[in-house]
Amino acid sequence: MRQTKAALIFLLSLAASPALADCDFDLAAEEAKVAAAKDCGEAYKIYEACIWGSTADVQRGAMVQELCEKGFVSKHSGALKKNYERRIGVCERKYQKQEGTMYRSMEAVCAAGSAHDFWKKYGSK
Repeated sequence: MRQTKAALIFLLSLAASPALADCDFDLAAEEAKVAAAKDCGEAYKIYEACIWGSTADVQRGAMVQELCEKGFVSKHSGALKKNYERRIGVCERKYQKQEGTMYRSMEAVCAAGSAHDFWKKYGSK
């Protein structure tokens, strides 16, 4: 029941996004926008505004996650890295028993959001 409510909230938040007008709805174009972002914050903003709710979010989410990690992973201790890995693991475990592309999207959004949160707190800007 909790997963169903989370999925419904996720879908409603996608539908209510005012930034959808800025989205190309072309995967290659959206990936190019994320790749061209100047930093993690900009990449995440683009990604978050154009979440599709499908597996298309997985690739772009991984791009955001990688960019954000560059800003903090190599600059901090093992304890921070372990904390970050735990947080990413929470995203993976949260949806691992759920089937469907929407849940893969939710997992990717969670991981990209976690990377962005760590970048904001510990990264270079």
